[in-house]
Amino acid sequence: MEDTEFQLLEKVRNNDEVAFKVIYNTYFPKLYYFVFEFIPQHDLVENIVQDTFITFWNKRTELKEDTNLSAFLFTVAKNNCLYRLRDQRYRQKLFSSASIGQKEVDLNLHALSSLHTSDFIFNELNQLIEKTLAELPPQCKTVFILSRFEEKKNREIADELGISIKAVEGHISKGLKKFRTALKDYLPLVAYLFIG
Repeated sequence: MEDTEFQLLEKVRNNDEVAFKVIYNTYFPKLYYFVFEFIPQHDLVENIVQDTFITFWNKRTELKEDTNLSAFLFTVAKNNCLYRLRDQRYRQKLFSSASIGQKEVDLNLHALSSLHTSDFIFNELNQLIEKTLAELPPQCKTVFILSRFEEKKNREIADELGISIKAVEGHISKGLKKFRTALKDYLPLVAYLFIG
C-alpha cells in the first residue's frame, strides 16, 4: 500500500530520504510546469525547482504535521520565482537566454504576485478536481486517472483496459476539455494535467 502524503511528510520530517525522493518524483513535474508558465527557460526552471526542494529538505523539521504539502511546495516555488524575476541580474540573464522581453517578464511578475498558493486554495482545488473526476463518465474517468495521475502511456492504458489507443485519446481529450473549464481559474497550479 502506498503512503499518503501525510505519511510521507511525517517520514521526511524524521529525515527519511526515501520518502523525500517519492515526494520529489511526484512534485517535480508539477512544479516544473508551474514555474515554466512564468519563466519559460528550461535550465532556469530546473534551478528554481531544485532550490524549492532544497528549501523543503532544509525546513523539514520545522513543518507541522498537518502541513499542506502542495501549498507549501508551490508557495516556495512561487517565492523563488518572484525573487528571481525581481533581481536585475537574473532578469538580464533571462532576456539574453530566452525569447522573452521586459514587458512579458513584468506581466509574469504581476500575475505571479497576485497568485494565491494558500492551504485554502489547494483544498478548494482538490475538491474541484474530485468533483470534476466524479462528473466524467466511468471509462473516461478511469482513463484520465491512469493518464494524468498515474502517468501511464496511452499504449499501457489501452492494453490494461482492452480498448484502442484512439479510444484512450478520445477519453483523454474529453477529460481535458472538462478539466479546462472546471479549473480555468487555477491553470498555473494545474498546468501539469494538460501536458502530455
